[in-house]
Amino acid sequence: MATAAKQRVLDVWILESNTVYRQVPFTVVTDWVQQGRLLADDRVRPVGKEAWYPLGKVPALAAFLPRAEPQRVEDQAEALAPVELDVQLPRIVEAEDDEVDMIPLIDVSLVLLIFFVMTAAVQTGMISPVNTPRAQYIANVADKDTTWVELNVRKDPNGQVQMKDGWPVPWYALGKETARYVEPTPDAGKVLADLRQRLQKTEGEYRINLRGDRTLNVAALKGMTRQLQAVQHDLNDKRPKTGLRPLILVITGEVAASQ
Repeated sequence: MATAAKQRVLDVWILESNTVYRQVPFTVVTDWVQQGRLLADDRVRPVGKEAWYPLGKVPALAAFLPRAEPQRVEDQAEALAPVELDVQLPRIVEAEDDEVDMIPLIDVSLVLLIFFVMTAAVQTGMISPVNTPRAQYIANVADKDTTWVELNVRKDPNGQVQMKDGWPVPWYALGKETARYVEPTPDAGKVLADLRQRLQKTEGEYRINLRGDRTLNVAALKGMTRQLQAVQHDLNDKRPKTGLRPLILVITGEVAASQ
């Protein structure tokens, strides 16, 4: 009976939001499929297994995917005979016909405004002199309990910045509040290894503030973001064996106030 019950519990990986749900009952998964929350490209696997399978390739679940009703032979368009009217009705012209509907434009503008305010205008009062991009207005202050990953630029004894492919070489550091866990180093692997060790037993959301010098290539920040996501995925793949809930890294960026 225990084996049968285990087979009715699945791990679910939603690709669009990159979210993994552990030990979801089979009936709940089927409900999600019928509600449209799961698509054919999303992944599932039996609890305790390593390999993921596309939902659409699992017969027990693919049967619950919405399907277009096939066209039947008797579905034919009915020919309508033209009808002549003796009276021509005048076209009613409403006042709104000549006005442009601005509501959708306003909605989109507000969404974009909120997005840029929440992701760009953040300031912390913590530690290092990272020359982050400047913003004129500050909308929020980062949580003091947030771990930070620093991408800075350092100069040699001659005052020269080391360059590669026309861009400054980033130096990485790790810490929280005023404490520094990893001193600045050109090896990003040291920062990721230290962070991975600290997150071994962490569950749920964990906030990381990514702050980089504004002279760095944006590819360096994107690369660090992808590496942090890889750490999350690697730790979550081992969670079923430890009994811990999935880890969710909430990565935010930082800019400084203009002077």
